Amino acid sequence: MNQNFKNNNIPDFNLNDDIPLPILNQGNIPACVAHAIVSMMQTHWYGKTGKIIPFSSRFLDILSWTDDLEVSDGRDPELVMKLACDVGCCTEALLPNDTALPIERYRDKSLITKEMLEEAAKYRLSDLNLRPYKIF
Repeated sequence: MNQNFKNNNIPDFNLNDDIPLPILNQGNIPACVAHAIVSMMQTHWYGKTGKIIPFSSRFLDILSWTDDLEVSDGRDPELVMKLACDVGCCTEALLPNDTALPIERYRDKSLITKEMLEEAAKYRLSDLNLRPYKIF
């Protein structure tokens, strides 16, 4: 059992099983952190639902944009994970992860809607009793 999560309530499936995760392509957008966390979220929600949920990496990428970052800067992994736990993530049905867009349009903060936030709340990692545990 993974000791890096408080409560240790990991879904009852083997992470080495063949899980039909989609390939996420960040293209030229520096959103590797959001893409990696979305893949992890898909794995854990698959363990709970048996379905691959098409989470929007773009949603977490936009929400994790802090005032000290330029439009082309990377994201803080700790912040993105905290958002995944506390806010959740909406699906691509509401915010497509179109990495072919210019970065200014991909990361447009004005795109985030109340509907997206409401949907994201259904998919918080904290609802699976997963919380980040700071090792260092």
